[in-house]
Amino acid sequence: MSRLDALLDGRSVVVCCGAGGVGKTTMSAAIGLAAARRGRRVVVVTVDPAKRLGEALGLKHGLGSDPERLELDGDLNPGLNGELWAMMLDPTVELERVIRSHAVRPGQADEALANPFTQSIGTALGGTQEYMATEVVHRLVHDDRFDLVVVDTPPSDRAMEVIEAPDVLVRFLDHQVFKLLMGTGGRAMRLLSAATQPLLRAVGRVIGTAVLDDVVDFLRSFTGMEASFRERAVTVRRLWRSDSTAFVVVTAPRPDTVAESGRFSDQLAAAGIDTDLVIANRCSPAMGVEAGADPWSPVALDADPVDRARALADWAARLYRAESDALAQLGDPLRIDRIPGDVHDLETLSVLADAIGT
Repeated sequence: MSRLDALLDGRSVVVCCGAGGVGKTTMSAAIGLAAARRGRRVVVVTVDPAKRLGEALGLKHGLGSDPERLELDGDLNPGLNGELWAMMLDPTVELERVIRSHAVRPGQADEALANPFTQSIGTALGGTQEYMATEVVHRLVHDDRFDLVVVDTPPSDRAMEVIEAPDVLVRFLDHQVFKLLMGTGGRAMRLLSAATQPLLRAVGRVIGTAVLDDVVDFLRSFTGMEASFRERAVTVRRLWRSDSTAFVVVTAPRPDTVAESGRFSDQLAAAGIDTDLVIANRCSPAMGVEAGADPWSPVALDADPVDRARALADWAARLYRAESDALAQLGDPLRIDRIPGDVHDLETLSVLADAIGT
């Protein structure tokens, strides 16, 4: 069994994480394609604001906020009836979708969406991207069209915010101040007046009374939906730590990136999440090992052609050994050799998919 087959076995979610610039999004797409070629019905969703996924898949028009099916023809379709879909999280669209689908009374969704605070949440409020990632993952996991969801997260300095978003949201919804703000009358309103008005007046002086009124009105219009928000957040929180979810850390074979990947794996472990696979992307091919100078500094190109060729071969061998030494800190990562050029279509992506699947 290949390491990819072992990763996918019994899994319904694969979460790809990694530092910026290591090819994490491309690797997410490659995993999705490799799984589809094995007969899985896959949707790859990027919750990273960058638009690299659409480029890697060769979609000139980009990705939308709903899953789009890609055509797998010829060699890309081995006849196993697999499917590959892709989409990009749009937090504003996802927020409206959630509000409309979980409103509990007539007109509630329109009331909440018309609030100026709601209209600014998708683009201005910190954390919205991460909270809406929780919603889109929940929606896709429960979509009967798919049996595997591949999640492309932001770079590792923000990926933990996506993973921790369900916990943050549950703590917020369970907080006593939130429950008081959600009160609509009776004892709850009396407590609201007694316990929170001084706080609200202080906040109003900072952000402005009009904005504060919009926030309070938004929370009131939210009444009745908070239970479903909490339920979905709890579900995703459990999903991250379930045996049905695999976490992949993508790295590059350089000491600084390896160190960052190690720190991120430690953060996952502290959150009760195992790293199931480390993929070392853009590695140098195996060559004979020679002793010599600094492997991270390329040789000069102004020498005699024969000497230059020999020096380049020696440098490549030293670089391979240096990369191997760096990657050893991460155990036994899956090494993927660098390929020439950028990944910009399914045909090129299939080269990486083949490498992952071997």
